[in-house]
Order: sequence, then structure tokens, then C-alpha cells
Amino acid sequence: MLKVMIAEDDLMMADMLEDVLVGNGYEVCGIARTVEMGVELAERHKPDLAVLDLRLAEGGIATEIAARLNRPDGLGILYATGNGTQISLTKADGDAWLGKPYRPEDIVRALKIVEQIASTGEASKPFPKGFHLLNGSSEEVTVSGTTNARAAGHIKRLHRQQAELASFGSFALGEHDLGEILTEAARVCADCMDVAFCKVCRYRPEEGDFVVEAGVGWKQDVVGRIVSTADESTPQGRAFVTGLPVICGDLDKDPVFLMPSYLLEHGIVSTLSVIIKGDGQPYGVLEIDSPIRHDYDNHDIAFLTGFANVLAEAVDTSKRNAAMLKAMDRMKDMVVERDRMLAAKNVLLDEKNVLAQELQHRVRNNLQLIHGMLSRQIEHTMEGAGLEGFSAITRRVMTLANVYDHLLGTGLTRTIEFGGYLSSLCSSFEALQQTERPNVKLTCQWEPVVLDLDTVTPLGLIISELISNSYTHAFPDGTGTISVSLTQNDSADEATLAYSDDGVGFSEAVGSNRRGLGLVKRLMEQVDGLAVVHSEHGTEWTMRFPIPTPPPVIVPMETS
Repeated sequence: MLKVMIAEDDLMMADMLEDVLVGNGYEVCGIARTVEMGVELAERHKPDLAVLDLRLAEGGIATEIAARLNRPDGLGILYATGNGTQISLTKADGDAWLGKPYRPEDIVRALKIVEQIASTGEASKPFPKGFHLLNGSSEEVTVSGTTNARAAGHIKRLHRQQAELASFGSFALGEHDLGEILTEAARVCADCMDVAFCKVCRYRPEEGDFVVEAGVGWKQDVVGRIVSTADESTPQGRAFVTGLPVICGDLDKDPVFLMPSYLLEHGIVSTLSVIIKGDGQPYGVLEIDSPIRHDYDNHDIAFLTGFANVLAEAVDTSKRNAAMLKAMDRMKDMVVERDRMLAAKNVLLDEKNVLAQELQHRVRNNLQLIHGMLSRQIEHTMEGAGLEGFSAITRRVMTLANVYDHLLGTGLTRTIEFGGYLSSLCSSFEALQQTERPNVKLTCQWEPVVLDLDTVTPLGLIISELISNSYTHAFPDGTGTISVSLTQNDSADEATLAYSDDGVGFSEAVGSNRRGLGLVKRLMEQVDGLAVVHSEHGTEWTMRFPIPTPPPVIVPMETS
């Protein structure tokens, strides 16, 4: 049985990946969240294969693992990542990469190919979707370095586009003149896409047409001109109506679109149009135009869409700033009237409360909807494995719903009073199980402990998992007691979460990393805690974790 190590910063993702690999005959020797943990794991277990996510915890890049191991002979490396096109990978880094999201059968097939490469140096097809061999594949033809040079040029162009987009975002954030922002956007887009023309078309809802608000490359009378109606007869109209990018490689030969006169005047044959969304109704369309035929790809669409999104935010900000300026002009007449200023302040506070309540309502409703859909699916799922999987997901949705319910109920802060949240979670479980398990008593004792959301979420998932396991497995006669308690030490820098039931207990192989013991311990590692379990007469868990110290409150000094 081949040994596989996993490097993945998301422990839930790593846990699911482990299940897939073990179920297909591999031995998973460990999971690492950081580069240091990955190197230590590889040196200790000497795995045959490695599945690495590119971006790891603490800002690490998984290629550092391969570099520090000096790629020992026989170690096959597969990167499973959504960042394969953003970081240049070579044969020195590994054998292949598989793009996220992937199907379970794809990751297994990809690992089989890497296993073959490690043992024979060959790679047999078919390749799964999103699979790429590093340093070229049998499908690529390289003549005098032409392909490599083209790829390097393409990567250089992408990096330039990303840098220009980031630079433009900073510019738009600091510029208050919307016209200047739109004009600069047209200039940068034309430059980065290597075309001569670009324009920003504003939609006029009452007239149902587009007017060119800003542009580059056009004759002087085009900016400010009404250019087309907002329907599907033109590329920009179709992009606006459908909300999807529209590519036209050759307008002369395209029977679908009409050719506006101003495009004929400039000899335009190729266009790419994307919608500029907004708060409510879309603002209009961003379009690049060229008198030379162009074949645009997904990278071009992503770049232009990124610009359109920044423009949408700039338009919304401009509207908000205009409304704010009007409000300030009105408030100048109210400066000497204290009572009216206080009334205006109360109005703003009320609006904030209404928005907070609306957000709370929507989050609760959405989580309730997901919970209800999963519960309905459980009713129609008779197979044991499927039923258990849906039940686990349902429990976690309920746990997250409790987290957000408490978060929203305390003013949208980053911290939660964990004791109250724990009590609410236990009450929710007891209410859900009351019909099927009326003779199982669930008690919760707690002390107030304020924790940040990143700590509360894993702890809530742990308690949810343990309570569910007890209800499901611990009481075959339907009678028993479950106890949950939360205490903190005298110095308030550590807390203890204790869990027990007086059920039949359980036995599990020593060193198991599968769901149950492994999941609880990995979630405790995520909060820098430690979990100990005993199961003789019933089950007892003792989980200790540090209480993060809140940042100091700086009180300004009074000046005389």
C-alpha cells in the first residue's frame, strides 16, 4: 500500500481528501497545514506520493516543501490547487497539478498518473479534466524554444495586466472625479489588451440607449454621442441585456449584430464587451474595439471583467459621495441647531440598526433554508452512508447558524460570548432530538468566556459532532445522560471544555486519523488546543485551549 502525505491549510478539505484516498487503497501518513509541518512529515514518514495545495497556512507556498526535500527519487508530487496559473511551476517543483474544484475520481486518477511518472517516467492518458503535466506534456510541440517563449510572453502579459488592475484600483480609490476614473480605465484597458480603442458606455434607462461616457482612440465627437439602443442587436447591448461577456471576432462577417455608423467610421471589426454592474441597476458596458481581428480568451474576459467591477464600485462610490455632499450642504444650515443635529444622528443610527436587522434576517433565513433542504433530503435518503453524510452536513449548518445568530445578536463584532453560545447549541440539539430520544438528558454548565469567531467555529463543530455521535451510538436502549461544561482557569488565559456521556463507550484503533478522533483532534489543533479522550464506562473528552488576549485599549492623554 503506497503512503501519501497531504499538505492543505483547510482541515475540512484535507479530511475529505483523506477519505477519498483511503477509500481507493492509499495509506495517508499525515496532514500538514504549513511548510514546516510538511517538511517534518515527509522526513519522518518517507511517503511515496504527496498531494499539496499551493497556498498553505502562515503564508507558505508548497513548492518550498519540494525544494527543502531536494525531491528524493521516487517521491511523486501532485499539486491540487486553484492557483496553478498564478504561480509558475516547473519539473523541479513536482510532476503535475490538478485544478480545483475537482471530482473525487479526478484526484484519484491524477495521483495514479503521478505514481506512474515516479516509477517509469511516463504518463498514460486519458488525463482528467484540469490536469497538467509540469514542464510540458506529450501533447505540446516545442520547436527551437518557440512554445516556451510564447508561454513566457503570455505569463508576462498576465502579470502586467494584474499589476495594472491593482494600480488602477488604488487610483480609483483616491480619485473623486468619476469622469477621470472612466477615462483612465479606457486608456489602461486599451493598453493592456493591445488594442487601439476602448470605451465606457452609460445606460440611459428612460431612453433605453447607450451614450459614450469616456473613451480612448476615438474621434473627438464620439465621447458624449448616443451610439446604440440597449438591445441584443449590438455587442454592447447583448452584454448589457444578458449580463454575460460578448466576443465578436469579425463584425463584418457576423450576421447577428448591426454595425453602428461610428464603428464603420473607425474600421472596427473585433470587440469584447462586459457589463458594468452597480448597486441596483447596471451602469453600462465596458468595451474594447479593434480594427484588427482578435481572438480573445478567458484571461482577457477575466481582466476586462475585473476592470468593470472596479468601475462599478467607483460609480456607486460617486453616487454615495454626491448624496453625502448634498447631505452636508443641508446640514450646514443645522450646525447652530443642536436638537436638529441630534435628531439627524438618531436617524443615521436607526438606519444602521435597520440594516443590521435586515442582514441578520437574511443570514438566518438563508441558513434555515439550507438546513431545511438538507433535512428534506435526509427524509428521502435511505442508504446508511448517504444518510450519515447528509446528517453530518446538517449538524454543521445548524452549528454555523448558531455562531452567526450569536454574532449578529451582539452587534456584528468579531467576538462571541462562547458560554452562552454553547448553551444555545445544546438546547438546539436537545429540542431536535426530543421526539426520537425523549429519555436522553442533555445538560450544559458554563462560565462566560469571550472568544473570537475563528476559535468559536471549530469548537462549535467539535461539540456538534460529539453530541450527535452520542445520540446516534451511545444509548442503544434510548436512555442516558450527556454533560457539557465550560470553565476557565484563574488567570483567564486557558479554558477547559469537558464532554461526557454515560453510554456504552467505543473503541477505536490506536493512532486513527479518520473521522471521530481525528476530526476532533485536528480541529483542536486549529485553535492550538489539546484533546484527551477516555472510553471505559461511557465516553469522556477533556479539551483545553488558550483564550486569545484581546488587543490593549489605548486611552488618549488629555492635553492642557
